[in-house]
Amino acid sequence: MSSITPLKMPKWGLSMDEGKIVEWWVKEGDAISEGADLVDIETSKITNVFEAPEPGTLRRIVAQPGETLPVGALIGVLAGDGASDGDVDAFVEDFNANFVPEEASDEQAGAAIEVVEVAGKPIRVASLATEMDGDPVVFVHGFGGDLNNWLLLMDKFAGERPVYSIELLGHGQSDKSVESGDLAELGAGVLGAIDALKLNTFHLAGHSLGGAVVLSLASRLEGRLASLNLVCPAGMPGGALNADYLNGFIEARRARDLRPWAELLFADAKLVTKDLLEELVRAKRLDGAKEALTKIKDRMTGSGAFESTGTALAALTVPTVVIASHQDKIVGAPDELQIPQNAKVVWIDEAGHMPHLETAGKVFETLHSNMAS
Repeated sequence: MSSITPLKMPKWGLSMDEGKIVEWWVKEGDAISEGADLVDIETSKITNVFEAPEPGTLRRIVAQPGETLPVGALIGVLAGDGASDGDVDAFVEDFNANFVPEEASDEQAGAAIEVVEVAGKPIRVASLATEMDGDPVVFVHGFGGDLNNWLLLMDKFAGERPVYSIELLGHGQSDKSVESGDLAELGAGVLGAIDALKLNTFHLAGHSLGGAVVLSLASRLEGRLASLNLVCPAGMPGGALNADYLNGFIEARRARDLRPWAELLFADAKLVTKDLLEELVRAKRLDGAKEALTKIKDRMTGSGAFESTGTALAALTVPTVVIASHQDKIVGAPDELQIPQNAKVVWIDEAGHMPHLETAGKVFETLHSNMAS
């Protein structure tokens, strides 16, 4: 029985309580390598692939497509040749007889949520594994997002180091009283939150607008910044910002109006779920959200918004990676020849603008490698 490994419904992110089996990519009897794609699972946030935690043979598919199961429930079984069919059947029966789902918890379960004051403005922060050793990683989301956008990566990094996700000014439940909406103002909010958290040395990771924000901070963090990790960052040399998307996102008032714009974020439009759209719409309806996003959008699309990007990249002395995609319909594909050689470019073309959600495993491996450089 020791050679039997349960495949359990994963907990992806801070508020996942259950998942729905969409499609198995393997069949019973298949030999499985570690990291192989096993099954697509849909959550209230995103549909993602569950990867094999170790090598083995898939001996049982317990959860069928269409079934919704709580986190931790048995969905399949890996076993070696030493386990008989009877052993596997007994294991499944015993697991299910003794399985007790986790009690439903508050939104953001597993993460500590706090609000820090920066120049009198509240900024929301999520944290995980703060008791761990090692330099923490600080995530900053993109335009129109919130701290939940990093939910898959936060869970992956939380096994080895403290993890923080900072909500930009004008977004989520952070302060909406944006003044200029430029990179300097947004960056000051991020840096103020980092200082309020009393972080000394840390890794910074930013997506889209958040990538441009953390890059703009790099020159002020000498001696504190351990690495810089940019995921589909806005304003890269050769890129092309999709102003129609920004305007469409802001103006959409209902989920059905938002869908065509949200689908531009992904290579696979089926990843845009009804729950995801409704969550985005709720966030946009918060008092001051539309006005704040409009100010930020106007600065992003204005002349010279990202003119210092090349200079900032060239000045970096810490390990730096730029993850990009030729399928990115929001900020476009950067011109790799225009990016200074001190920044490594990694292409993930099976994803669109959201590789940290579409291909979280590959993004984790890339960032993890850069942080270890």
